[in-house]
Amino acid sequence: MVRSVNPIPAFLITALALSASSFLPADESGDLPEFLKRFDTNQDNQIDEEERQAIRDLRAGLQKKKRESIDNDDDGSISPTELRQARDSIRGSIQARRRQKFLTIAGEDEQISPSEYTTIPGIKALPARAFERIWDHLDLNRDGSISFEEFEGTLRSHRLPATRGPNQD
Repeated sequence: MVRSVNPIPAFLITALALSASSFLPADESGDLPEFLKRFDTNQDNQIDEEERQAIRDLRAGLQKKKRESIDNDDDGSISPTELRQARDSIRGSIQARRRQKFLTIAGEDEQISPSEYTTIPGIKALPARAFERIWDHLDLNRDGSISFEEFEGTLRSHRLPATRGPNQD
């Protein structure tokens, strides 16, 4: 079982940690973005070197926790099996969230109709021709609605091919 860790997104911390100079306020008000305020310990609306070091230390701690959550046998290394299990767990979580979002749009019949499809932000603003092309691409069985299986099948058909075979222990 892979233990779940809900850290600050690593890309965000990486971007902060790799910055070579102090962050300037992001808006006209002179305030740091909300996500940076917790690191601005001296409250000068800039992230100085000591604060960047604190971010790097936090990031290192989060990486260690993540590694420990994947290292199920606590041997200090991550085997191909543990890596596969972690990936499967992440994929399962993504699939569950994707299904929940789909069902929120689809409603009780678990099918997305064209009118339900237009409730997705940005879809209603599409030109009619673009809407039709996308709809035709998603409605694989041409029954006038999109099932989760059709949606998932379309996503799977657009994945990049694997560049290597499955890992072997």
